[in-house]
Amino acid sequence: MLTEKEIRERAQYCYCVYLQLSQLHENVFAEPEHYLELLGRSSLLLAEDEFISTIIEEENKIGGRDGGMDYLIPLYEGFVHAYCEVLCVGLEEVRDSISPEFREKLVEEMASIVGTKKKKLKKKKK
Repeated sequence: MLTEKEIRERAQYCYCVYLQLSQLHENVFAEPEHYLELLGRSSLLLAEDEFISTIIEEENKIGGRDGGMDYLIPLYEGFVHAYCEVLCVGLEEVRDSISPEFREKLVEEMASIVGTKKKKLKKKKK
């Protein structure tokens, strides 16, 4: 059985995954076929996560329009809510237990990755 600390750590991790995947998906410059490459620079190492990478790869193979994000984002959000239920806390408490600086870093990683990738793609098209 997991300790309360382990459950809280898992809730925080799932929230961070949810945050990064959401930021990537919301960015209009990030194309689903490049999601794994873009996630390769995530400090959470999301591109190395076998579950996440398999979902993205399979969705791209079948020609899905969202690279699996319409599945992954609600799944990780659901994990956070489930852990919150176990801990008897709200999602806001889990979110606020993660430093604002770290949350901002996660957001910036996806923004800077996408910005960098966009520049590289433009250069290749010329």
